[in-house]
Amino acid sequence: MTKAPQTKSPTDFGPVQVLRRTGLAEWQWDAATAAGLIPAADVGGSRWSVAVADDVAARRDEIVSAVGDEAPIGGNRAAQRLAERTGLTVDKRDVEALADAGVLTVAGWYKTWALWDCKALDAVDVDHLAAIVAERQAWVAASVSTWDAPAYLGWRKADFEKVARERGLRPGRGDRYAKADLDALAGDEDLVEQLRVDRLLMADQAATYLEIRPTDFKYLVASDLIAPTKYTCVEITRYHEVSVPLYRVGDLDGLREYPGIDWEAVHSVKAGEPSPLRHLARRPVDRAAVIRRWVAELGARHGMEVWAWWHRGAGRWEIDWERVDGAPTPDEVRKTIAAHPHLKAHRAEIAVATDAGAAIRWARAMREPAAAVILDTETTGLAGYIVEVAVIDACTGEVLLDTLVNPGCEVESEARWVHGISDAELADAPSLAEVLPDLLAVTQGRTVLAYNADFDHSTVVRHARRDGLDPAHLAAPDTWSCLMGRRSDWLLRRRWLPLGGGHRALGDCQTAFELLCAMTAPAHQPKALRR
Repeated sequence: MTKAPQTKSPTDFGPVQVLRRTGLAEWQWDAATAAGLIPAADVGGSRWSVAVADDVAARRDEIVSAVGDEAPIGGNRAAQRLAERTGLTVDKRDVEALADAGVLTVAGWYKTWALWDCKALDAVDVDHLAAIVAERQAWVAASVSTWDAPAYLGWRKADFEKVARERGLRPGRGDRYAKADLDALAGDEDLVEQLRVDRLLMADQAATYLEIRPTDFKYLVASDLIAPTKYTCVEITRYHEVSVPLYRVGDLDGLREYPGIDWEAVHSVKAGEPSPLRHLARRPVDRAAVIRRWVAELGARHGMEVWAWWHRGAGRWEIDWERVDGAPTPDEVRKTIAAHPHLKAHRAEIAVATDAGAAIRWARAMREPAAAVILDTETTGLAGYIVEVAVIDACTGEVLLDTLVNPGCEVESEARWVHGISDAELADAPSLAEVLPDLLAVTQGRTVLAYNADFDHSTVVRHARRDGLDPAHLAAPDTWSCLMGRRSDWLLRRRWLPLGGGHRALGDCQTAFELLCAMTAPAHQPKALRR
């Protein structure tokens, strides 16, 4: 007979075991230790002997009576507990004020937040607490938060922070500024005036401040009567910044006294009229205006349509044109730009023959009679089989095919949620073997356009080969062309965009047809170049 092993009795306990032995919570142990009710670890500096543990266990009721049976709580809950007991409007800041006054001590920490002993909170004198609450409320009424201080003065945040830093003005209790200090700043007329004249404005803001047109302001800049005080960088897109000049209000005020300007005439000039300031200086050539004029001249010279737009993401102008007989080559256009008296200085910022232009020419080619069709499928899932297919003529929009297809398997719930086609609707639908001859006939000899062509191409081929059918010309990747990728090029986007159709095959085909029609013209053509 095997003798059962005997369990050896422990001689000491670690932190977890001693809590189990004594029945105390960790916070109670810590509070009792701090109060001198529990001795320090007597074995190896981190463990307690059986004798100490049993002594603490025997005195458990005494220890709990001293430290309480409620765990310490955070500042907000402490304020709520005091408010419920006293009927006062107690705030977390009042709890902290009690600690500053020596009435409370921090019982522990949770991360960076102080914890407060419930017994000590319950012992707080009501009159003492009422005085602290009243003091806080009076301070709140006589002060303004750091966030609201600039608005209180009617100043910009940067101006307030600068003045506060220079004058050594610091917030008081609760991160608030005394209204008396803020009122003293507002009453300093020299300071307020200095802030006003030192304010910086962008060019259009400066023109508005002077009550003149932006074009008139450009003449003032060109004549060196006003110069930027500094420049700031403004992020136009995620990938592009521009340097923006800023003009000081005091300098703008000085312009009003300039004897060579008839301000009454400048203020009364109407839109489209020549500037009364043009005698002061020759205004710098406007690059955009020169490009627009040059584009019009280039188109007239070669009898072709020329497109130009500003690509904000790339920070450049882009120029392209229809390829007709006698049209210049991209290299010839670049040489023309390099020889132009004004454009040559900007030739590094002018792109010729772009992806957006290629997308326009592609869309026009696809809209030619008998050139292309638009196809869309709905499927049983992302890697599934066809449940609906539609084809329309890319030139006329005529519906060539629109039919449900029995996929021979169930529709996944996620796909059914998207297109709404149920297994019951597909039960009597024709199989792909019945639909494929018509599908091949309406796409024969045409480029097949699809929004995400890779998806529809792989779906048609996968379904056909599963059923032992020959997809014929639809198996060739060269038969297909992706409308989604061309749309991103056309819109000058770096990412692909959703079609936005109704997730039924015919409806998506018709949405794609409308998009293709729109793509035959530039998406970002400046108004001055539109016909």
